[in-house]
Amino acid sequence: MPTPSIAIVGGGFSGTLAAVHLSRRLPEVPIVLFEESAEAGPGLAYGTRSSDHLLNIRAGAMSAFGDAPDDFRRFASRELGRDVSPDEFLPRSLYGDYLRHLLRLAQISSPALEVRHARVQDIVSGEDGCARLLLKNGEVFEASKVVLATGNQDSAFSGSVWASHTRSTRDSAAFENLANDASVVIIGSGLSMIDAVAELQRLGHTGPIHVTSRHGLLPHIHEAPSGVEPPVLEHLPDSDLRRSVRLFRKAVETHEAAGGNWRDLFAALRPVTPGLWQELSARDRKRFLRFLSPFWEIHRHQCAPQTRAITDRLIASGRLTLHRGTLVSVERKGERWSVELAARAKGQTTRTLVADRIFDATGPARDLQTIRQPLVCNLLRRGFLVSDAHRLGAETLPDYRALQRNGLPSPWLHVIGPMLRARYFEATAVGELRLHAAALAARIAREFVEWRSEETEATAAVA
Repeated sequence: MPTPSIAIVGGGFSGTLAAVHLSRRLPEVPIVLFEESAEAGPGLAYGTRSSDHLLNIRAGAMSAFGDAPDDFRRFASRELGRDVSPDEFLPRSLYGDYLRHLLRLAQISSPALEVRHARVQDIVSGEDGCARLLLKNGEVFEASKVVLATGNQDSAFSGSVWASHTRSTRDSAAFENLANDASVVIIGSGLSMIDAVAELQRLGHTGPIHVTSRHGLLPHIHEAPSGVEPPVLEHLPDSDLRRSVRLFRKAVETHEAAGGNWRDLFAALRPVTPGLWQELSARDRKRFLRFLSPFWEIHRHQCAPQTRAITDRLIASGRLTLHRGTLVSVERKGERWSVELAARAKGQTTRTLVADRIFDATGPARDLQTIRQPLVCNLLRRGFLVSDAHRLGAETLPDYRALQRNGLPSPWLHVIGPMLRARYFEATAVGELRLHAAALAARIAREFVEWRSEETEATAAVA
């Protein structure tokens, strides 16, 4: 093994937390966090500066550390100059400040941790077992371990033939130069849409808003736990999806009859979700993704009451219309766009919506084959990274090593972040990702300790 060094590609939540944990465990090992944007820490999810964009999780559950559950709330209290309640939904920009703060502290404690603002275009494997990172500026960086933490890439709509006609709601520039009375179409009805509507309202938009999605479902609102003890869910049969769903629904009914809330059951299911997913057959996984996933998403990934209330008010006033259907055509008609939706129910006709601007709020792409980021494309092409059969992310082992096209684990590439959906299904929220970051750091640190021990023994034997 070459001289220990670690490269982390991607400076969002997962990459930042991986850097923090690795610097704590290996303070003398050179660690370079590559982030091509102007700053590392917030990433795409928390880089907004708008105070109207709120976290979808309460402050008390947003600590970056599982063993210090109050860490974020204490930081927020200091920053805001008041005692922050664990039940508050705080601005995402404040969470971005929190991640910047954690990275600064890690760099102060471990001078070997460096942040480089450069794009990693490709990675090749060296004969000495290390990885060679090829940067956009022509430089080459060698590392004995690489952590791929590129986060959410592109959008779920980016592979569509009409994607070029839309503007991503994740890009603040997408809202510029939009007339207040403009008619807009938003593709997608999930959390990204909720944020987009809030941004339109902040900017003073008064025109009609059309929201389209295949199922026409909106995320549910967060509510406080009911206080009623939820039933034990260990009886769910991992290998039988149909029976598991039936028993889960029965458990919800029983719990609600006792005064509880269905949200309590989803919270109780959260820790065992990865195990349930891994035990499902390929056939049941496919059935879940096709028939149940849209309903799971709106129950599992809820939104802050304040932001959902904006959408509800607009629906009640008639300014926002929710359309259930499949997009079949987008055409330019003069200065406006014509969007055609095919109804999903029999007997309903195709609808045509007219818009001055079309927004893409479909959320992040899961299928690695549709991602256009050069590094991901090159890793797939070289066989260092493999997409899973259900196109949820990358094939990995329990120790976070990437599974290669040849069926063997990579000796240097580890994966963290949303690409872990393939193995764990749930790998997008802070609650899961903070655990993965800590576990990955522990794994890599253990390998380095073993390497040092072998090197010491070899040196002693020669002497």
